[in-house]
Amino acid sequence: MRLVTLPGKILAKANHTLIIMGDGAARQAVCVLDEALKAANPQRIDAVRQHLGLIERIASGKTDRGEVAFDGRVWITSADLTVNSGGRLH
Repeated sequence: MRLVTLPGKILAKANHTLIIMGDGAARQAVCVLDEALKAANPQRIDAVRQHLGLIERIASGKTDRGEVAFDGRVWITSADLTVNSGGRLH
């Protein structure tokens, strides 16, 4: 599955950013924990947008592997971003 972010569907929540992604008719809720990008509230959406391609690849891989949480969402942590960026995330 190749998930891409739907237009206008990046939403800042209490301690994470919720992104609604899709592949054809399929939809997937993806949550990026604030600590993953070390983003403060005002820059959180910008930080997510800056790394959106990487986040989409991670979410796609986790969905393909069935790594969906009990709430039906894919959760992305700092470990996911670090491993998948080869340690080059800034």
